[in-house]
Amino acid sequence: MYGRQWVQEGDSVVDSRLLRAVLDQVSARARHRFRRPVTVVPGKASFRDLTTERPPTVLGRLIDDGAALLDVAVAAHRSSGRAVAQQLRALAEFARHRPAGSFDRAPGEPGSASAASRAARPGVLTTVSEWSVDEVATRLHLTGSAAQDLLVLAVTLDEQLPATLTALEEGRIGRKHAEVLAELLALLTDPAVRAEVEARLLARIGSKTPSQLRVAARRAVLRADANAALRRAAAAVRERGVRLYPGRDGIDTLSFAHAGPVARACYDALERYARACRTEGDTRTEQQRMADCLADLILRPGENGLPPVQAQLTITAAAATLLGGDEPGEVDGEPLPAEVIREIAYALGLLPRPTGVTAEAADRAIPPEETGAGLTTPTTDSGAGTETDGAPPPSGADAGHADLQRDHPADAPGSDRAAADPEDTSPSVEERRPALADLLLTRRITGTTLAARPQIAVTHPLTGALLALTDATAIRRGDPIGRPGQTLAYRADADVDRFVRARDRRCRFPGCRARPRSCDLDHQVPYDRGGPTSPCNLCCLCEHHHRLKTFAPGWAMTPMPDGGIRWTMPGGHQVITRPPAFGTDADQPPDPPVIAMAGSTPHADDPPPFSYGGCPF
Repeated sequence: MYGRQWVQEGDSVVDSRLLRAVLDQVSARARHRFRRPVTVVPGKASFRDLTTERPPTVLGRLIDDGAALLDVAVAAHRSSGRAVAQQLRALAEFARHRPAGSFDRAPGEPGSASAASRAARPGVLTTVSEWSVDEVATRLHLTGSAAQDLLVLAVTLDEQLPATLTALEEGRIGRKHAEVLAELLALLTDPAVRAEVEARLLARIGSKTPSQLRVAARRAVLRADANAALRRAAAAVRERGVRLYPGRDGIDTLSFAHAGPVARACYDALERYARACRTEGDTRTEQQRMADCLADLILRPGENGLPPVQAQLTITAAAATLLGGDEPGEVDGEPLPAEVIREIAYALGLLPRPTGVTAEAADRAIPPEETGAGLTTPTTDSGAGTETDGAPPPSGADAGHADLQRDHPADAPGSDRAAADPEDTSPSVEERRPALADLLLTRRITGTTLAARPQIAVTHPLTGALLALTDATAIRRGDPIGRPGQTLAYRADADVDRFVRARDRRCRFPGCRARPRSCDLDHQVPYDRGGPTSPCNLCCLCEHHHRLKTFAPGWAMTPMPDGGIRWTMPGGHQVITRPPAFGTDADQPPDPPVIAMAGSTPHADDPPPFSYGGCPF
């Protein structure tokens, strides 16, 4: 418009004369508030500069200093993006140095990966050795799945989305943005189309959050290739499965991934089951009832005409815990509070509930959302206590949902916490001792929830090393207490098998937490080379890491005199693993003192190449 000037401020267009009047008013108010001159120079001071000027007060300093610190955080975020990009480039180059054709066994050869394992590998890693993931996991201290995801991201960005990797390196996007683009743009099979969509999204990324970028990327992919959605759906169906995630406070997450219609139908059915089972006085939420119904449908399938199955759990607790102490216990390797361990023992019928602690009182002690037991990964564990494999009770033995209540307050009569000292002679302890003795003296497991007789673990008081496994019957017979002796056969006998699995509590590869029940017992020194079938020469290895130890080029596993295992990687890097100490998840310290136990089986005559006379395990 002739004779008038327009100034653009942000996204709005403001008449220059109107802006001048506003600036004059702001200037006058600023001079009055701040008691100092404020000069307004058109074209030099913006409306935002004036409206954000503050007096030197405490609040003003907090605002300004906080803004400066946020600038530091933003700079660090961009710097971390550059570091991540550098790491991803190095990992992509590492993957090119681990070709599957040179490192892996061909399908059909002894020690090769199964067809199911090969089919489950991500497409971008099919030409990369399967053992490369283990190298990355060991060096970066990651789980196998996390290491595989990182390697997939590195190869995808480096080979298919180089512009995205450059943007990450320059700090224009963050790692989450790069992960979104790698996940969605990889569906475009035409490199030219993929590069065009990538460039368009990066040019318009602006201040988009990863969630906003995901929506934009989905729309762009569908416009560029309508069949991409079908390929993604097919890939997603192949990834269906059930996974267990350890949680906090004894509550774990069991996830179920399936095709959308199937998953929604299952959810709707659970909602209907939850509504149908609601009774008067039931204080559970619908979500809690749905969880309880799911557990019932899985663990009690009898009403559907399905054959019953037995779910085995390894419950480990110190004797003092079962008597009312505070020492945590474990279920399948996951630590749980002492109260929860006792409630599991009550629910499975392993111990009678003390008369001073009723279910109703426990219900009042804590809200329903804090009850429950988590069941997850590997172990058999305790300080000097009991170990038992338990199975859920038959139908009718329990209410269907494990109301794992906490006990009364610590100072309440008959409280579990009041009996923390096993030498305490309070009524609650005296009431529990006969029940615990009956449990330990169990001879027949028919009709019980036990899968085997309870075992008593004798551990080193300082290191937590497992010294012996026994049971009350063997003690009453006067059997010697000690480590099982050597077996002449290749396969370990029941005593050696039970001891090694209880000692290792998981796969002995660095970072692997495969349960001992699913592991192989591997001869560290091969049996055909003179390695004995004894606890000192056996260790738990999952099927994958058993194959790695035997067939992966450049890997070496060396037993150590103190019971540790030295793993040497292809590049020469070494990692030592030791059995975890009982009562903790940490590895036992090296070179623990050897305790000579009366009646223990000597190992001085074990054959070379190693002397097992000083082996504490």
